[in-house]
Amino acid sequence: MNEVCLWCVAALTALVALNTVWHFWTERERLAAEDLDDGDRAFAWRIVIFLVFPILNLFDLRATMTVCDLLGGYTKSWSYGLLWYHAVPAGLTSNELVIPVLFAGSVVTTLFALCLLPALFFRPHPFFANVIGYTIAFTLGLNLIADPLLSAVGLGGVRWQLALQYAPLDARVPLIAVHVILALVYLCLIRNSHVRLWFSELTRPAASAQLKDALSDMQTAPANARLSCLVGLLYEQAGMRYRAKAQLKKLKALFPLSPYYHFLDALISYSKRDYRSARRSFLYTSDFPGVDGELKASLMAASACSAYADNDLEGALNLCERALEFDDRSLVARMVKVDAYMRQGKKIQAGDEILHAMHLGLPMELEGKIPLDIELAYNQLVAMEERREVRPILHARSSH
Repeated sequence: MNEVCLWCVAALTALVALNTVWHFWTERERLAAEDLDDGDRAFAWRIVIFLVFPILNLFDLRATMTVCDLLGGYTKSWSYGLLWYHAVPAGLTSNELVIPVLFAGSVVTTLFALCLLPALFFRPHPFFANVIGYTIAFTLGLNLIADPLLSAVGLGGVRWQLALQYAPLDARVPLIAVHVILALVYLCLIRNSHVRLWFSELTRPAASAQLKDALSDMQTAPANARLSCLVGLLYEQAGMRYRAKAQLKKLKALFPLSPYYHFLDALISYSKRDYRSARRSFLYTSDFPGVDGELKASLMAASACSAYADNDLEGALNLCERALEFDDRSLVARMVKVDAYMRQGKKIQAGDEILHAMHLGLPMELEGKIPLDIELAYNQLVAMEERREVRPILHARSSH
């Protein structure tokens, strides 16, 4: 039964790999764009897992078999299934040779990943920078962290199990020590803010450039709610979510009653797929004094989008109606209504919404506007806050 499951995985992997090649060819013009979206980055991960990883797995298998032959042994049996392989070495003259044979493939794939690293210093196209960076991170993470942990619980390969079973004690201790040290170094590098920012410059150049400017501005005004929110938004857009969360905590500590805090909290919650919290935070932001018109509509539409993602169709429809009261041209609100009606089987109402949107001349293009146009909403929020700050000054002058 286990063999049947493994070969089913291999067959499914082959189908997904072929589909990935097909999409890579048919969507090559979209992938050539400088500004990639989350779907493009997800596709880069798909290439790494279903195209690159099977090749690395084959390298791993061939390295194991070659080293086994060089050390006087032979491969008793082997099988290869794209995402997995089995190789049973035999005929080794000493148990001390078990570790070099079993970990030869891991060393080869690790060196291959490290050899890809210099390519990033030549600043390749953002999509290929994603593929190269993901390949390096995935390969090192698999060899140094995932493989030993999965083997320990019996879900991974038998490499570590055989090594700990047959290798002598004086060979096991250095193996474990080296792996622990390399794993810690890998984790420190992968979480280092400078490394993450450098990789973001390669894969998301526009957001990274804006982030650098915002960080430079924050040095002159560290306790500024507007700048703190902007830095958090740009951290999120630059793919540094843990830094965005840290910025959110600072914003909460310094400005817990600011609309900037709740706006950033809503967007981070939505990106984490915590749709209930996102819905609540978008609504809370829309209720601040001074929030009206298009800004209020976009925040309510974003709340409706969160409700729809949380499978609350009635709540989403109610929020859409409220959003359209403030801006009848809110495309997000109208499209959420269409999706909600379609999920409810109300095709006539969905068709009416589409016709009404076309009658209003809406572009019907939602790319970069889910759950809302972040840049536009942020600028409107800034303008609203500036108007609130100016009013007391004008009132004081008029009273004199």
